[in-house]
Formats: sequence, structure tokens, C-alpha cells
Amino acid sequence: MKKIVLGLVFGMMCPVLSWGQDEMPYTAEVFTDVYVPLEDGLSLNIGESWDVPIVVLDVPFPFPCFGSSSDLLRLTDVGGGIEVYTDQPAGSQAFHLISGTTMDISDILIVEDSVEQGSNHRYTTVGESPDRIFKLEFNNVGFDYEMMMTGAAPSTANFQLWLYENGVIEIHYGPNTVTDINDITFWSSMSAGLSSFYNWELFTANFLWANGEPGEPDFPLYDDVEFDLLQASEDFTGWTAWPEDGQVYRFNYNYTLVEENLRQEDLRIFPNPASDKITIACGTNNPVTVTIVDQKGRRVLQAEYVGQAIVDVASWDSGVYTVRVDGARNGTFIVQ
Repeated sequence: MKKIVLGLVFGMMCPVLSWGQDEMPYTAEVFTDVYVPLEDGLSLNIGESWDVPIVVLDVPFPFPCFGSSSDLLRLTDVGGGIEVYTDQPAGSQAFHLISGTTMDISDILIVEDSVEQGSNHRYTTVGESPDRIFKLEFNNVGFDYEMMMTGAAPSTANFQLWLYENGVIEIHYGPNTVTDINDITFWSSMSAGLSSFYNWELFTANFLWANGEPGEPDFPLYDDVEFDLLQASEDFTGWTAWPEDGQVYRFNYNYTLVEENLRQEDLRIFPNPASDKITIACGTNNPVTVTIVDQKGRRVLQAEYVGQAIVDVASWDSGVYTVRVDGARNGTFIVQ
């Protein structure tokens, strides 16, 4: 089980600020809907008594988010949610979080070995392109702090994260046995929402988290705030309770990726399938950054080209590869 580190927090809380569209291009809304478990969903095949599994998610479309798009999403060990990785224009990789809860969660089988059902992760994709929805469910999960303090898991919860192909994000909350939020977390300001541009060295990020009554929360915007300072701030209390069954948070995506020099129909990738070399004709005489990722989301090439890129793939593993030009997903090819 993850260790809980207690320490003193120094400094003053940063003021509440709003950001430019490139950094947090979302507006939040709250409503209720019937929670439907993903009983027919696929399992992530994580073994019993899991603690902090970091597993790449099989999202079948490039996910537009945070002013870019992502082909690499995975479970996070920071609370219960999804890590999202996007390549920025400077070539660096930004790390974002979609959090169903910022409280650390684990499999209840760690402490409840006599129960019939432990905690698991299920997922599915519904709809047809370009209107698909990837759904990930955290089913019957327990809370690290309570499990460590009591040696049991009296509090369990169910929630889902939905990623729409158009960039909308939803968090759906289902049945739970939480009676007092203070029993399941050390910090008093735990919540849910979006965190962008995480800096692991400074432990800072931009935060859009629910604050107050979970059925009618505010979503204050905090710009470049240190994580522990946000927890200790009197200005941010976090949730006053765990969300009730049927509660939904939606984050509408308000960003439009503009490609001035490249249109989808201008890009050609040939031969496809390939076994030796491929040519990526970029359809513009301006310099562009070409990024190629494999089917596990790992970046295998990133370089700047003008006009076309000729790439030697003879030593690459067989499989499907995704090509992104200037941050947008523009095509795929197969290596045989």
C-alpha cells in the first residue's frame, strides 16, 4: 500500500487565477444521471490486491485535450484517474491528470481477504467514429488511508471516467458506502477534476477541482500552484462529502486545433503496409514536426522535416503506428 507522508507545509497560497485557453480550455457543469455499471466491459487484467497499477489504456482514438491531442493515456498512481501525455511544440512531453478522486485508492482485497469481490477496472468503447466514447470504471475500490488506519475497507466506491472523441470529459459517480469523507483521507481538501501541466520536480500544476458540496460545487481555477499548498489552503476546502450515486461532472472542451499549413487530405503515407522504408509526404513546403508512436503509445521517432520524411522501419516491430504532424493525429501505417 502507498505510504502516506506527513509533513509541514510552508509558504503562502497562490491567488485564484484563470488561464489562457491553451492551458485549461474547459468549462465545468454538474448534473445527475443514472449510473450504469460496465458489467460487460473488458478487464484491464490487473492482478488481485493491486495497489498502484500503471497500465496503458486502449483508447481507440487520439484524444483531443489541453490544447493538443494524446495517443498515450494510462492509469495513474495519483488518486484514481487517468494520466494524459501530450507532445508540446517545443518537443517536451506534458503530463496531465483526469481525477475521479484525488484520494489514493487500492484493491480492498489487501485487507478484506474474505470478501467475494475485490476491486477492479473495467473499460469499453461505445458509438461510432467520430462520436466514440471511451469509458473506464473503477469498481468497488477502497481508500488507502482508511485501510491503513483500520485494517479494513468499510468504505467503497464506484465511479467512471468518460472520454469523448470530441474532447469532452465526464466523471460519473455510482453507489458507495462512504459515510464520512474524513474517514477516507488524511487531507481535508480532497476532490476531483482536472490538473494540467504537472511539474514533478516542483510538484506544481494548474488545477480545476470541485470545491464545496459535491452536488453543487464551484470549480475555482488555480494557476501553477504547489500541490501541498493547495491541500493546506483555507481558500480551497475540497469536497464536503463523497458524491452521491448518479452525480456527474462534465468538462466541455473549448479548444479548436488550427492547422494553417496542413490539411488531412494533404498527407500521404506510402507504401502501406511497409517492411523497409516509408515516405510521409506532408503536403507543405514549411517545416513540420513528425512524431510516430507505436500501438502501445511509445514514441519511436520525432524529427523536423520539410516536404516529406523518409523513415527506415526495417528494424521496427510489426504492428500499427500512428503518425502525428505538428501535434495532430494525421494517419496510421502498418509495419509487416
